[in-house]
Amino acid sequence: MERWSLLFSSAVLESHHAAFAFKITTNSDSCNILKGLPPEDYREARRSIIDMVLATDMTKHFECLRKFQTSLSLTTGDGCAAEPPAPPSAEFKVAMKRVLIKVADIANPARPWKLCQTWAHRISQEYFDQTDEEKRLGLPLHLPVFDRTTCNVPKSQVQFIEFFVLDLFSVWDEFAEIGDAMEHLTSNYERWKKGPAADDDEEASQTPASDGSSRTSKSSFSLPVEEVS
Repeated sequence: MERWSLLFSSAVLESHHAAFAFKITTNSDSCNILKGLPPEDYREARRSIIDMVLATDMTKHFECLRKFQTSLSLTTGDGCAAEPPAPPSAEFKVAMKRVLIKVADIANPARPWKLCQTWAHRISQEYFDQTDEEKRLGLPLHLPVFDRTTCNVPKSQVQFIEFFVLDLFSVWDEFAEIGDAMEHLTSNYERWKKGPAADDDEEASQTPASDGSSRTSKSSFSLPVEEVS
């Protein structure tokens, strides 16, 4: 990753994902799903895919959402016009694709509860391991709030949902009518708000430590905006 951080000044992880994905497709004929495209279509598909992947950088979250909301209002109007709505503009299509992949990227809170619960603990474990490794190497902590000894996973989920997910999914529901996902999101949000009681499976609430033991996260924590934006 150090080499990628030198090549890209922002969205290092996302840039790495996009670059490595296209490296794989061009180096392996069996993986090259774009090989049948004419050159012009290939360039457009490549540009669009990279743009969408870079949109998953959470520092761009609110900008992407705002642009989609603006484009959506311009495309659909107020619903009272006698004329049919205008065809979607190129700008709207770009904004729509960015929000589409963002919805997919942070969709875990809108999954059925057991999937939501399982993957919330898995991603938390990934962050815990990262924090442990940064401490071991004496590096600055990227996300110090994800300390396995103090982090409360249910509370972290509530704050993530409130800060990022609710508005995004509400806007996407207005456009795409994702009723089932919205029901799961609402139910899971209320369940996480119960705190540790949300983890009805005792094993799920046990946070494995890096040494193979397990600890139950009981302390609450606050998720500062600057740490997640």
